[in-house]
Amino acid sequence: MHASTDRLYQAAKQLRDVSGQSAVARLLNESPQTVKNWETRGVSRAGAMTAESVIGVRAAWLLTGDGAMVSGSIPPALVSQQVVAATENSEDLVRISLLANSGSMGPGNEVLDADYVVGDLALSSHWINQHIRPGNIRELKFIHAHGESMAPTFSDGDVLLVDVGSRDPSSLEGVYVLEANDKIYIKRVRMRMDGAMEVSSDNINIKTVDVLNGDHQLRVLGRVVWAWNGKKL
Repeated sequence: MHASTDRLYQAAKQLRDVSGQSAVARLLNESPQTVKNWETRGVSRAGAMTAESVIGVRAAWLLTGDGAMVSGSIPPALVSQQVVAATENSEDLVRISLLANSGSMGPGNEVLDADYVVGDLALSSHWINQHIRPGNIRELKFIHAHGESMAPTFSDGDVLLVDVGSRDPSSLEGVYVLEANDKIYIKRVRMRMDGAMEVSSDNINIKTVDVLNGDHQLRVLGRVVWAWNGKKL
C-alpha cells in the first residue's frame, strides 16, 4: 500500500473512528474505486485537500509524511467523533458545521458559490460560553486557514472558529474573514483615528496594510474567535 494512503487510513481511524476502504470513501464522498486506486498510486492532491477539510488532517502530512498529522494542539473542548458517538445524548455537546469555504492568509482563496458543509466538530457548550460567549451559538462555524501571512497568530492548516454573527469591525476590532474580488481572506481589521478601516497581516516578514476608504467592494463574513492551536482571538 502507498504510504500516503496508509497515513490517510491512520488519520481516519484516529480522528474520525472510520476504518476500511469503503468507509473512508463515504467519509470523503469519493468512489470506492478512487480510494482503491490511491492504495497503489497514492492520495491525490485534491483528495488530500478534501481529507484536510473533512477529517482535520494536514494535507502536507498526508502527501509527504512531513510535520505533524494535525496543526497545533487539540484542546479538551474539541471532542473526537468517537467520544461524540458515545455521548450522543449529552446536552452539553454542540455540533458546529465545518465549511468547505476556507480562508486564505496569502493571495486569497476562490469563493465557492455556497457554504458547503463538509462535516462537523463538537464542542462543549460550557466551554463555548466560558471562553467565547457568542451572541448566538448557532452562528459559530469552523473553517480551515491556508497560508502564513497571519503567523504566528495562527498557521497554515489551523482550524478556525468563526462567529458569522459578528460582522462589524468598527465596533469590535480583531481578525475577520473577508470577501473581496471573489476571494476569501483572513486579515486583522482595526479602526484608525481618522475613521478609516485598516486591514493588515500579522506576519512581520510579509506584512501588508490596506486602508479601506469606501471604494473597496468588500464583505465581512465573520470574526475569528479561536484558532485551533489553543489561541483565543
